[in-house]
Amino acid sequence: MSPFDLTNLAALKAWLGLPSVAGPNDSTLTALITAASRSIYASLSRPSLLPQSYAETIDLETRRVTLRQWPVVGVTSVTWRGIAIPPDQNADLEASVGYALELGDGVPPGRPQALDLFGHQYRPGRQSLVVSYSAGYAVQNEAQTVPAAPPLQLMAFSPYGAWGSDLGVTYAATGAPLTPVAASPGAGQYTVSAGAYGFSAADAEQPVSISYGYVPQDIAQAALELAAERFRAAERIGLRSKSMGGQETIAYDMSAMSAPIQGMLQPYKRVSL
Repeated sequence: MSPFDLTNLAALKAWLGLPSVAGPNDSTLTALITAASRSIYASLSRPSLLPQSYAETIDLETRRVTLRQWPVVGVTSVTWRGIAIPPDQNADLEASVGYALELGDGVPPGRPQALDLFGHQYRPGRQSLVVSYSAGYAVQNEAQTVPAAPPLQLMAFSPYGAWGSDLGVTYAATGAPLTPVAASPGAGQYTVSAGAYGFSAADAEQPVSISYGYVPQDIAQAALELAAERFRAAERIGLRSKSMGGQETIAYDMSAMSAPIQGMLQPYKRVSL
């Protein structure tokens, strides 16, 4: 499956009422999940929903710019005409020099966020501002505690949608990062798979903060329903309607995306490019 898939094979088979064991349609269903996910990204005009890095070159016109990707996880750097601009650290933003990011909503769907520039006369110009940042749906610094006894494992709470990618683990007390490993974690290390975080006995009862990306549940549901509709459509290729013994006629939805799916996607769409 593609790392950009918005749902998974197990969920799609459950939605269709198919057995969970390997079956003859698995490869077709997997391909439909990827195709449905790509259709949704195109409909939203967004390249990804999980956190990833972006370097955006902007035609500066005013001292407030709106970043294309959201929600913003963090800004790495801002440069104007090749000059590095620091983050603004002053409580009174108008009284110092630097950039400040508008706060996000914290819950999906969120909205594009503005970046403000303070303290200089930033001359407008084509491709004069470059902002490097990471953006995508993420839970940051979720407070948990490593169990006292085996299995030394934590599950991401995933309040808004299924776990999608690991963004790191830190000790809550110090902020020091733990190191991800493939297996058999030692002190200061962890493993992660599908939202399950494993730790060593040396870190038993340690308070930790975990961060991870997720796909909002309504988006995952839209991908699930779109893939299921395409799978069932194979049974009626080319049919717009069908008569049932002369008593009734069944009409099929021929739209690329049904109204319920479009309704789930609408709050996440980019409204301007």
